[in-house]
Amino acid sequence: MPQMKRLCAVFMALAIALASVGMAEAADKKKKKKKKRARIFVEEVVKTKVTETMPIIGRFVALQHGVVAARVRGAVTEIKADVGTRVKKGDVLAKLDISRHEVTKSLNVARLKEAIGALHAARAQLTLIGEELRRQTRLKGSAAFSKARLTDKRNEYAKFESEVAEKEAAVASAEANLRMAEIDLGYATVRAPYDGVVAERHVSLGNFVRIGDSIVTMVNDSALEVEADVPQSRLAGILPGRKIKFRFGSGLVQEASVRAVVPAEDGRTRTRAVRFIPHLNGVVDKRALAANQTVTLDIPISAAKEMITVHKDAVIVSGDSYFVFVIEDRRAWRRDIKLGPAAGDRFVVRSGLKPGEIVATHGNEKLKPGKKVKIRNRDG
Repeated sequence: MPQMKRLCAVFMALAIALASVGMAEAADKKKKKKKKRARIFVEEVVKTKVTETMPIIGRFVALQHGVVAARVRGAVTEIKADVGTRVKKGDVLAKLDISRHEVTKSLNVARLKEAIGALHAARAQLTLIGEELRRQTRLKGSAAFSKARLTDKRNEYAKFESEVAEKEAAVASAEANLRMAEIDLGYATVRAPYDGVVAERHVSLGNFVRIGDSIVTMVNDSALEVEADVPQSRLAGILPGRKIKFRFGSGLVQEASVRAVVPAEDGRTRTRAVRFIPHLNGVVDKRALAANQTVTLDIPISAAKEMITVHKDAVIVSGDSYFVFVIEDRRAWRRDIKLGPAAGDRFVVRSGLKPGEIVATHGNEKLKPGKKVKIRNRDG
């Protein structure tokens, strides 16, 4: 029995010793954990020149867009391009019946030959009368000379001179008629006036079209501008050449410059159309753009002025409010702020921060007020 008591006492002493060691290790770990600091990146609150903007919906417009019409009468015998077909300038869109135009051309060729023949005959007669007139002139002073005959020949020469002029005019007229017939024959083949895409087809095989009737509607999607209706009261900052930002529905941001403010105001909306030249980088596939595609433009509404700004990564959203962690004495302190519009990768700060203050930008999501921090170098 005494031995059993001694063994129990030994085991109890060992258990107490092991428990003490475990508690000491746990205390050490807790102490080390307490000493561990949050590692963060920081940015300075600064004053930046900012131009206040307002969003306005704009749209792409094609510089070349419209109906390709028939220039001659005739039945449609062939259609080469359907809706969605991409064509180059000069490509055949459709063909009209050319039988009448070929006959007209042949008729005008015959008339031209007839006019040329009549001109040659008149010139030959003029040459003959001219020789007789010269002979009569040389007989002056001789017994065979007749003044009346000389006068007759001069009158006859003048007559044939006018006849030659008339025949020359007839030849010019016949040549013009032939040229018109050839043009009409060429117009029977309807061609694309510029590069683009067929947006709509207005005829089918066998349709008879007259001059001016629509054949197809085309859009040149490689020559696009952006147009927006800007309120007259917001035009002060819209100057030719000024660059603005615009956004696609996907959120992709691109740049455009003001080309012109159209001097015509819509009385109902009190807006004026403004045209912008888009400067698209390689990220945007121009062939994916379309006429009437909408974009959002950031229209400047005031002159640039200095404002307090903070990096977007520093701002944390909490419901309807915003806050940042300001770093003071190596500790993070929460600060509620009020924001204005975005300016690139920064926000305008209406209240809550002062220039020169340091705020956490990365690693700030897990910070708590008063927590010690270690500032990391972005390069390292």
